[in-house]
Amino acid sequence: MTEPMDHEAEAQRALAAGAKAWQAGRVEEAVAAFSAATRLAPGIASAHGNLGVALRRLGRPQAAVCSYRRALALTPDEPATLSNLGNALREIGELAEGETVMRRAVALAPDNRSFAFNLALLLRDSRQHLEALAMMEALAVGWPENGELAWDLALTRLYLEDYHDGWRGYEARFRLARSPARPLPGLRWDGKADLAGKTLFLHSEQGFGDALQFVRFVPLAAARGARVVLECLPELRELFATLPGVAQLVDKGAPPPPYDLWAPMLSLPCLLETGGDFLPGSVPYLTQPPREVGVRRPPGTKLSVGLVWAGKTTPRDRSWPLEELLPLLSDPRVAVHGLQLGPRNADLDRLGVRPLVHDLAPKLDSFADTAAAMAALDLIVTVDTSVAHLAGALGRPCWVLLRYVSDWRWRDEPADSAWYPSLRLFRQADPQDFKGPVAEMAKALAEVNPT
Repeated sequence: MTEPMDHEAEAQRALAAGAKAWQAGRVEEAVAAFSAATRLAPGIASAHGNLGVALRRLGRPQAAVCSYRRALALTPDEPATLSNLGNALREIGELAEGETVMRRAVALAPDNRSFAFNLALLLRDSRQHLEALAMMEALAVGWPENGELAWDLALTRLYLEDYHDGWRGYEARFRLARSPARPLPGLRWDGKADLAGKTLFLHSEQGFGDALQFVRFVPLAAARGARVVLECLPELRELFATLPGVAQLVDKGAPPPPYDLWAPMLSLPCLLETGGDFLPGSVPYLTQPPREVGVRRPPGTKLSVGLVWAGKTTPRDRSWPLEELLPLLSDPRVAVHGLQLGPRNADLDRLGVRPLVHDLAPKLDSFADTAAAMAALDLIVTVDTSVAHLAGALGRPCWVLLRYVSDWRWRDEPADSAWYPSLRLFRQADPQDFKGPVAEMAKALAEVNPT
């Protein structure tokens, strides 16, 4: 005869197995173990809480919210679970409830710096920048070793256009595990050493959008007398060859030529002491190489528009559901050209709208190709991707759809961009509003009278 299972003991064994898997970085295994524990003994709050943490690590914040709620139903005043729930709510855009539970966590554990930091990040997402800034500054006094805090403090200052302190704090990116400083031989330029007659090697870092945005500062370094050798991703090489002041281009990872000094390209605003309420350098600062990429305006249409709807999903999703953009395809005057690369190009087939879009993706092998397409288009419509930065750097008319929580470089309210005069910004009124900005854009599109 089989003895009855001791569900509580089995649940504890599952919890221990889950903790071991978590510590070893086997997150899927941890989810399975914690899930088993919740089924065996649903009254153990820590099983639900641990499952929520593991689910969120796997990129499943909605499921994590459910697990945290289960844990809090059993232990409603557990500050760690409240703070974790707030983090997951922040991730899915439920900012008001997230603020409520995070403030409760801080009230229950006022000495816990991590909970306060989490609340400050949510306040910044909620556009309560001054309170977020004050909290981060207070935390930084007693927590100087926290690189993540130093980084987010810098971003908050840049949100507020405090370029003087923001650019200096931006150097904290090298304290993050995901972007360590790159060891290079020779002297790092400190912004003060005379560059006249010297070769300055500027190395690449971060992604395409950052490179397109910050490369505007390279001619300013060249203007100080430097012979600039610029490292870049291969996809940007042909386009960056049009940048004034660049003596030589090097593909990222290739051995650089001899140099006297070096610097990270994204450190240029700090090294050049960019401050105040202005951004130096002329716009446009890039030029599209001449080439034919197949932009055609069909007979009877009046406007050629390029469209991009999907961008990065980390650290937060910047994409827009293509189905919500269909009103932009409804104007018979407009010829829509697809500039969307990658897996999300398949959205055209999923929605059956490929016949309505002239897809240029097969002809876009580099940013020079995309730049050539932009030169032949009347307008580019995009989410926050490298395409927006490319259009701005080229001085091409571009409308940008921004999620409620947008990057520091777009700020929170204005419809224009301090970085790129040719851009117009359309923003969500709340994190779940995908229709309002598109309706505003469709109205503006109908009012465009092409010459």
